[in-house]
Amino acid sequence: MSRLAILGAGNGGQALSGHLALEGHDVSLYELPAFAEKLQPISEAGGIELTGTIEGFGKLRCASSNAQEVVDGADILFLVVPSFGQVPILKEILPFLRKSMRLLFIPGNFGTLEAAALLREKGISVGLSETDTLPYACRANSPGHVHVWGVKTGVSFASFPSKETPGELEKIQAVFPFKLNPLSNVLESGLSNMNLVVHCAAVLLNAGRIEATRGDFRFYTDGITPSVGKLQELVDAERVQVGKALGLDLPDAREWVRRAYSLKGDSLYELLSKNPAYANHGPDAPKSINHRYVTEDVPNLLVPLMELARACILETPITRSVVTILSALLEKDFARDGRNLQKLGLNGMSAGQIRSYVTNGKE
Repeated sequence: MSRLAILGAGNGGQALSGHLALEGHDVSLYELPAFAEKLQPISEAGGIELTGTIEGFGKLRCASSNAQEVVDGADILFLVVPSFGQVPILKEILPFLRKSMRLLFIPGNFGTLEAAALLREKGISVGLSETDTLPYACRANSPGHVHVWGVKTGVSFASFPSKETPGELEKIQAVFPFKLNPLSNVLESGLSNMNLVVHCAAVLLNAGRIEATRGDFRFYTDGITPSVGKLQELVDAERVQVGKALGLDLPDAREWVRRAYSLKGDSLYELLSKNPAYANHGPDAPKSINHRYVTEDVPNLLVPLMELARACILETPITRSVVTILSALLEKDFARDGRNLQKLGLNGMSAGQIRSYVTNGKE
């Protein structure tokens, strides 16, 4: 039995906590003090109740907003929060990190690169890895009660630097309940997160429907029409092009969805709108365009794509247009405030230098 810490008590964090506990591990759940109220029902119940694709009650060692209580003695730390929550939690746990620990970002969204710069500044060394996506399609109906609609057959995995990927994967796979498929590096991991392709374009083209209905429709099923799917495929083509310039052979989004969910279809419209993992429940669309599908995915996925393209001396007009319009609608400067080359520790690097850095780290 391994001692594990889940950092973040949202939908995904609760699902993973319950699932790992059901697998027989010693699991603790952490949430920032500002959001600690969701932990009380979990602590009183003693664990997480899962229903749907995964059934059972996962008993936890503790559910706490005390970082030391959760982190001390943990072998692996799973950071399961939106991208904007990664650095705040990382700063809370810094005093309790030890060299033998491993930190896995689920999903990474280039978070390992930002974390590496912060940890290097503090003189702290831990194993850093990330996945390309969350393995669950789930919702916490209330704190401690999570319904899982579906699970992916596996998720992709990379460490920073990538020369550490084989060893880190072996240790984490020993406890992780899903197949981890190794990638070339964390650039491939970040660029393989399909939220980059799916969410922002769909919110933009569904803006009127979202505001008129307050999200009273199924986002992936009703909201993905042929035109929405076309815009997603255009963003995807730019993603694949940037990946190629960085030495990555990225599958296109259609292939990725077919593989992840064992589906058949020729277009993103067909594959997303008819996916049973999303079709068999009620309305789930954002109630506003000021939603994490924009506020998380634009600065942490689309902006890195644009910035990496700039380093590779490439243009991404479709992606840039989506970023520009959503920035204007929300009156935010996502390009300035998002994960740009400076924040990722890549400023001034050429494509070749970036490839070397993510492979070998700071030399």
